Amino acid sequence: MSDSIHQSAPPFVARLGVRDYKSIGSCEVDFGPLTILVGLNAAGKSNLLDAIKFVCDALVDSPRRALAKRGGLRSVLRRFPEGGSAGSFAIALELAFSDGDTARYEIEVAADPEGEFNHLVTKERCELHDSGDVHSFTADFTGERRREVYGGITGAILSPEELLLPVVGRLAPFIGLLRAMVGLRFYELDTDVLRELDESSAGQRPLGERGEHLGQVLTQLQADHPSFKQSMDEYLRAIVPSSLGVDPRYQGDYTTISARFWTGDPHLPYWDAINAGAVNAGDPHVRVFEREQLSEGTVRAVGVLAALHQPGTLTGDIRLVALEEPEIAIHPSNVVALFSAMREASSRTQVIATTQSSDLLSAEDISPDDLRIVEMRNSATVVGGLDDHTRSYLEERPSELSELHRQGYLSPMVPPGEVCQA
Repeated sequence: MSDSIHQSAPPFVARLGVRDYKSIGSCEVDFGPLTILVGLNAAGKSNLLDAIKFVCDALVDSPRRALAKRGGLRSVLRRFPEGGSAGSFAIALELAFSDGDTARYEIEVAADPEGEFNHLVTKERCELHDSGDVHSFTADFTGERRREVYGGITGAILSPEELLLPVVGRLAPFIGLLRAMVGLRFYELDTDVLRELDESSAGQRPLGERGEHLGQVLTQLQADHPSFKQSMDEYLRAIVPSSLGVDPRYQGDYTTISARFWTGDPHLPYWDAINAGAVNAGDPHVRVFEREQLSEGTVRAVGVLAALHQPGTLTGDIRLVALEEPEIAIHPSNVVALFSAMREASSRTQVIATTQSSDLLSAEDISPDDLRIVEMRNSATVVGGLDDHTRSYLEERPSELSELHRQGYLSPMVPPGEVCQA
């Protein structure tokens, strides 16, 4: 499982299975290198991403803290329309590495009927196919109110609230699996956070989930990956009219951002200046805007582009970037350029995004294979690819995808009897 810079990225999270988590009753969904979860508000798009994120949070901190972050176990157990809630939830991840290795990791978390524990990890299973070898373990809850481990790891006894992978993940062969899973990044960007002064010490940090450390990420790109910093600026020019680029800005020991804009004729001279490289502070018709002066759309576009271009996506340390509605506050006519940035980034890291925007679906290179349609049916989230009738229609009229979405004609094709195997 090499961590060197890679040229193409298979979908790291190849398949997700979920049972009784938030609005999700039972579903399985495949992901590609780039996947767009399309659906109305409250359909459950964010819950699908949060199921993956819950596993990552539980591995980084603990299941207890991951549950507390979400309001406790009762808040994540699915509630039934007729009243009451499920007694447990299960999440299963099928993972693929660029060198051909694969893994499956499953957990089941339940309420404790005796009230002794905050929750019970009733099942944890891991199977890793690494360089032709198979390594696995199963940790099940027993009648003695503890967890016993079977398979390749023997003799371990765990608390009913603990996970085993964070322990064995410190050692081969599971170290690469754990490192990859805790490196997944999920973003619900906040423009106030993106603008704020970063008071943390300088270091090799990923972009925070709300946009923390943006200035430090730009500093790293500028110093270590200047060609990708240039690519980021080029995408920003396509998304934000008259923009020239974004830069880290230092205020004492703190970092933030500023952006350069063209103030001259917006047509041919603008592109002449770009082609000549006259796009920096001090060049004619170039003005620097400070963080407080930048529009919501500009700041948000910078945050999305930074998430897609940050150094960890280039080295393989970040194998998935998940974005909540990346098109918010960006002008509809420029959203297609944002999709192009996501498509390009998916060649080096997996990208999953949620959207309810028809404009994002108007990109020429978008494919029905990129979409997973999410709906609420009978008080439960369902998800699937486009139905066969819609696919056939789009084969002859690919440009009408966004219009079909705008009119509410996109529906998921959900296989009958689909269940989560966790």
